[in-house]
Amino acid sequence: MKLQVLVLFATLSVAIAQDFLQEDENRDSTDDADWERFKTKHKKKFKNKDRERIRKNTFVQHNRQIKKHNQMGKASYKLQANQFADWSEAELQQLKGEIDTDNEIPGPVVSTDILRQSVPDAVDLRNSSCMPKVKYQGGCGSCYSFAAMTPIEFQRCQKTGKLVTLSEENIVDCSQKYGNAGCNGGLALRAWNYVKDVGINTEEAYPYQGEETLCEYSASNYGGNVTSWAYATRSNDEEAIKAVVANYGPVAASIDASNWEFYSSGVFSSPTCSNTTTNHAVVIVGYGRDDSFKKDFWIVRNSWGVEWGEDGYIKLERGVNMCAISKRAVFPTAHY
Repeated sequence: MKLQVLVLFATLSVAIAQDFLQEDENRDSTDDADWERFKTKHKKKFKNKDRERIRKNTFVQHNRQIKKHNQMGKASYKLQANQFADWSEAELQQLKGEIDTDNEIPGPVVSTDILRQSVPDAVDLRNSSCMPKVKYQGGCGSCYSFAAMTPIEFQRCQKTGKLVTLSEENIVDCSQKYGNAGCNGGLALRAWNYVKDVGINTEEAYPYQGEETLCEYSASNYGGNVTSWAYATRSNDEEAIKAVVANYGPVAASIDASNWEFYSSGVFSSPTCSNTTTNHAVVIVGYGRDDSFKKDFWIVRNSWGVEWGEDGYIKLERGVNMCAISKRAVFPTAHY
């Protein structure tokens, strides 16, 4: 029996070694050079050679797809081998984290008075003194908490003249009774329902951990509240979202980010991006037009760090419900 086990182990070892050898033969010197540059740029470290080999194989696969997309030159956007290029599909999926639902979640719709107001042809809030720095959610599916905090932070700053960043970790740890699931997803509007009832701590008092821990909300570290929120539209009306961004500020939105991981620049537009199903939460912070591609776009703030996209932002084609951007666009209407 022991001999059979040893023979089986040896056979498997040879098979694995042959697989790795075949993968190495399929790579060229360009793959190796790209990998070395990638490791240096993103300070990648590995426990052992086997771990590195697995990561390298994943990187090579993604890197080739990225190069092919860019070399074709047919799209209005570019891709890059960013910090996620050696992540597995399961790890990339964890970057999302919104809980999609077709169930009606009660809430008012923006006043028609706002829709009647004229708005500028372009708005860009990225460089506003009231716009907090782009953050990084890590491997925790907590995008909804970041999408929920930015509109509150911005509106409060506009009112008080002081930017106070709020605690995403507070939402991750404490809003389960409102339908959220910690690092396994949630909705911005459910986060606001929690904040409406309880309040929210400052980021300084309750810093982000990137994992779900025990709820440690403290009234003594109160950072703000939301007294009401509303849908920008319930009929996929992107003009309504445009009016809200121009008059109120950032809007939290649900989107399908299935193909966003390696976005670099340009106006993202893809026929494979769903206009009905969502898996991620982001914040709309402006809009404009790219005349070179003849496309209107949204300026969308993500929570994947400043190394991703255009310093943490993506331009998303506007007016066609790209990636379901208008499915669940919500914003706080009052706060204190």
